[in-house]
Amino acid sequence: MRVITPDLLVAAVTELSRGTKLVRLKDVLAWCEWNGVDAQGDGLKNQALWDAERAEAQTQHRLLKFKSGECKQSRMGWALVPYGAKARELATDLRWCEQLWTGEDWVWLGGIAPVPERRPNRLRDVEQAPASP
Repeated sequence: MRVITPDLLVAAVTELSRGTKLVRLKDVLAWCEWNGVDAQGDGLKNQALWDAERAEAQTQHRLLKFKSGECKQSRMGWALVPYGAKARELATDLRWCEQLWTGEDWVWLGGIAPVPERRPNRLRDVEQAPASP
């Protein structure tokens, strides 16, 4: 099985961009599985993918990165640079923010991570609702 490279990551985002201009992590992972590409490598979970992403950002910079928050469970995705305007619009609708590579680390465009909105907990909301007379 091939381990993901910066070129394979760009190929995945390019292929998946036909459906939407903002490509989610879960779709890239599914693309990797479908195409026999190892996104994990020998390191931590998806380490090869993160290494490929970092290497791509350091060299050709063909991808934009978006994320929904600063924790590891945050949703994330990529877009091709030519689709930047449409991807930023979609990211704004999802309340995701763009991240930029500084050469050492990813930083939030605008300086701060987005605060994810908590989904309503239907059970909690029902328990807290006043009783009907």
